[in-house]
Amino acid sequence: METEGLIFKLFGYTKEDILSKLQEVCAGMDFAAEETYLDAKITIDCPKPMLSVISAAVGNAFYGAIYSDEDESIAKAIIDRAAFYGKKISVAESLTGGLVTDRLVSVPGCSEVLIEGLVTYSNEAKSKRLGVDPVAIDRFGAVSAEVARQMAMGLIRAGADLAVSTTGIAGPTGGSKEKPVGLTYIGVADDMKVTANELVFNGDRTEIRNLAANTALYLLWKRLVKPNDFDNMVIE
Repeated sequence: METEGLIFKLFGYTKEDILSKLQEVCAGMDFAAEETYLDAKITIDCPKPMLSVISAAVGNAFYGAIYSDEDESIAKAIIDRAAFYGKKISVAESLTGGLVTDRLVSVPGCSEVLIEGLVTYSNEAKSKRLGVDPVAIDRFGAVSAEVARQMAMGLIRAGADLAVSTTGIAGPTGGSKEKPVGLTYIGVADDMKVTANELVFNGDRTEIRNLAANTALYLLWKRLVKPNDFDNMVIE
């Protein structure tokens, strides 16, 4: 039977979880999965008469996690969608130290969309560059939902239509019982609302920072395409 290749790009699942789900959805077909820091690519050699059925089944199995049916990065998906909507994006990073901005800048044509990327690592920089209230830092800590929200809102006040911020503890030191290594807050804001997601990533410093950067991009993409479903994040 003649076959055709299907591609899905998705976020939030390990390779093992993806393959487990595909064994149920694509029984008897050739399929493969690649995953790096929860950013994944699925390829399926699908019989042509079953293309629509399998596409729908994969979509249901990974509902909310698929960001493209083409072989493209999530950064490119963001840039293309933001350009289509005429949205300008800014980024404020602490623990990710420029990784989010770097992924966006790697996409040709990003200048149509990206206004700026700020690495506001110190508390002073968060206050001076983003307008984060020092009282909030003292009360909640630099690694907190409140500070992540204020970081993102500072970018909106500066002219962005959509903003994402990261703050957290990348380790290997600096953690505590209340705020362990890997604790991360990611803020996303537009002119309608600002939210902050709390996550705890496992791994070494490099792994935590890359997981946080990829998650920030996923949340940015989700705010663009599914603003009403934004808080229902899929990370397994």
